[in-house]
Amino acid sequence: MKKVINAEVIENKQILHDVYDLYLNVGREQAAKVVAGQFLGIYTSSDAMLLPRPLSICEADAASGILRVVYRVVGGGTENIANAKFGDFLRIIGPLGNGYTIDNNVLSFAIVGGGLGVPPLLELSKRVRRAVPNAKIAVFLGFRNKSQIILADDFEKYADSVAICTDDGSHGFHGTVLAAMQLRSVFDMAFGCGPKPMLRALARYSAQSETPCYVSLEEHMACCIGTCLACAVKVQDGDEYVNKRACYDGPVFGAKEVAWE
Repeated sequence: MKKVINAEVIENKQILHDVYDLYLNVGREQAAKVVAGQFLGIYTSSDAMLLPRPLSICEADAASGILRVVYRVVGGGTENIANAKFGDFLRIIGPLGNGYTIDNNVLSFAIVGGGLGVPPLLELSKRVRRAVPNAKIAVFLGFRNKSQIILADDFEKYADSVAICTDDGSHGFHGTVLAAMQLRSVFDMAFGCGPKPMLRALARYSAQSETPCYVSLEEHMACCIGTCLACAVKVQDGDEYVNKRACYDGPVFGAKEVAWE
């Protein structure tokens, strides 16, 4: 069982009308444990909300001990977290779950994100660049419109190209990330995080092109540690389909494993 620790709030700023950028000092030892794609369970300060809120790790700096979390306020729990100020302490548990595995022998990567599935892919991009310095990294980020775009400049630090796609054509490519991706050559490996329809399309595209693909599923989580079974995901195990826990066995799964229908 992972223990709950107190993390000091270094910064917690609003970057969109409902999106916040949170920096937490968790200590070097804790930050060094992070694998790209993992998440934190962050507790509120309210006794009325006992369960932690699962929020993905956007960046991890082992040297400073600071974790970055970019999250959307969607209810009372995240609204409570958004009220935390510099110098406050938040109780957290994590890093939790299983993250992405990077194949060091691969030379071209597609990293595909949508909406609030984008933040955890930033740490992934950083680690791909570190693991395979000469790799070609193409990032495809999808948003509803120009006003929803986040972290585009951050990805420029690590990727060879960053394609911004909007549903309404207000910025960048007018269309889906998959439509933009199909205009490029086939990649050696693909990673994704975002809405399920986007991940389903990425899984189909990767299967057709025989590209290894790993996706992080945005399932509803309650306990965050695998005990309540609220985040069950149906995946293939041999000739059968079994239920696995997104918070404990995932949230990253091989795209071919997931029962998408």
